[in-house]
Amino acid sequence: MVGNAYGKSALSATITMPNLDKYLEKIQAAGNNIDDTCKEAVNAALPIVEKSMKAGAERHRKTGDVVNAIEVTPAKQEGNYVYGTVGINMEKHPEAAEGVFQEYGDGHSPEFPDPFVRPAVDDNRKEILVAERAVLKKKGVPID
Repeated sequence: MVGNAYGKSALSATITMPNLDKYLEKIQAAGNNIDDTCKEAVNAALPIVEKSMKAGAERHRKTGDVVNAIEVTPAKQEGNYVYGTVGINMEKHPEAAEGVFQEYGDGHSPEFPDPFVRPAVDDNRKEILVAERAVLKKKGVPID
């Protein structure tokens, strides 16, 4: 499952594992650590989103601040929620504020909006799911 965050870190995308409960028993039966397997699956998807997001940000490269501020946070776990993030933490990288205008528009420039965060997820859903499923399958989860 992929989604977008709109808040303090409005320029990020979060990758998650959907329907986690249905996989838990299968992963256990395959003898693999559930948490590690799900983290590995999420981590397999993050480079797909990062590559697409950086390519989109490159379209309006001026100083490189936006492209250089795009970071990957590897998979973490909170309870049964496993997630990883790709994006710009605006508190950490205020110099990348131009990315907000690129993503949402500035109300004046005809070249904006030209989103790069949302399409990084939306345009790559199939590839993201393939990457996650490949890890699950490698770990012995009967997903087919």
